[in-house]
Amino acid sequence: MKQHPIIFNTEMVRAILDGRKTQTRRMFKAQPHDDWAPFSKNAEWYTPTIIDKRGFYQAANDEVFGVSDEDCAFISPFGTLGDQLWVREAMTKAHWPDLHYVCGGLTAGTGDEDFDYRGAEYRGFIPSIHMPRWAARILLEVTAVRIERLNDISEQDAKAEGLQYSSVYQQWGGVEKHSSHKPHSPHWRWYKNPQHAFKSLWNSIYENWDANPWVWVIEFKVISTTGGAA
Repeated sequence: MKQHPIIFNTEMVRAILDGRKTQTRRMFKAQPHDDWAPFSKNAEWYTPTIIDKRGFYQAANDEVFGVSDEDCAFISPFGTLGDQLWVREAMTKAHWPDLHYVCGGLTAGTGDEDFDYRGAEYRGFIPSIHMPRWAARILLEVTAVRIERLNDISEQDAKAEGLQYSSVYQQWGGVEKHSSHKPHSPHWRWYKNPQHAFKSLWNSIYENWDANPWVWVIEFKVISTTGGAA
């Protein structure tokens, strides 16, 4: 079992803590060519070795995705079944050395003395990318890893991305802030179906839904929200 860091914004952290989010989709750092397709260990044409991006053969395993000796292999940056993900989320400095999660809840604590973000450039805010391992409270277990085209997301999977359902509007959304929102009374965007809500959420971050890129699909379950093992 390995542990890997993964960044979530504040709304997605809230969705995880609320039990609404059990999937995340992440962009390939480098998109494969148009004829590329995911490698399947269960396919009839399965071969025991594939070529990695450095040009070397390596044995196929649950973290390696590719097609043939003529193609590239892509190793999952989020591990495989049974691996753990520790969530990096934004924090604030209330009264140094106390650190608090922007999403609310437990105090991150004083932690490592070498972790010093008292500089004026942070103005009390610590971006999620700078969260050290000791400050992470949310620990996830990977339950599935796959690769698919972004536009192939199903209704059920879109819901699992953390969307909320509004019985008032009878629509899906609640994770993407409207441009007219105020910090203490945010207005959320709502859509007729989960796929449209996820499409808008994705475009608010990456702006490339129409390009239909390949994405990692990571399914997970929460094993701790206090920083320890379940």
